[in-house]
Amino acid sequence: MVLGGCITNQQQQCLQIIGLKDSSFPLKYLGVPITASQLTKIECASLVQKIMATVQLWATRSISFAGKARLINSVIFGMYTYWVSIFLLPKEVTEKITKICRNYLWGGIGDYKKVPDISWQQTCQPKSQGGIGIKEFAAWNKVTILVLEKDLQDKGRVQNRLQQPPNIGLIGRTGL
Repeated sequence: MVLGGCITNQQQQCLQIIGLKDSSFPLKYLGVPITASQLTKIECASLVQKIMATVQLWATRSISFAGKARLINSVIFGMYTYWVSIFLLPKEVTEKITKICRNYLWGGIGDYKKVPDISWQQTCQPKSQGGIGIKEFAAWNKVTILVLEKDLQDKGRVQNRLQQPPNIGLIGRTGL
């Protein structure tokens, strides 16, 4: 539990009553770091490490190019989406994840430095437009942030409507 804005004695009493330990930021909840400010690339290192470990495990298996593309679009993109649905990830983290996926797709392992056959932008194009259909991580990060902003705006509008007094007219009364 993180307590702020009260004296130490009150904090200790609250913690004793509830039976929890005092904590400080950053802390982890459901595998994601919770901070009082924007995430740094250091706080996102666990995501990058999980993705790298996953790719290194896959690299030990014989997987076709289409299978690699499918794994990137499903498993890695799922991990990434979980994080970006909560936070705006630093650009460096998104670039690192893109690099790992690109290297795995073209070279078979996450840290391989093979020159790709086509650009990553072309790779991320839909199949109907000549691409491979890999989802672009940076674009998805921006889209999820826009969705979060819209949700916050909608919640603000609903809250404002709830705080306004009801518009009750004087129906049926005369002489007022």
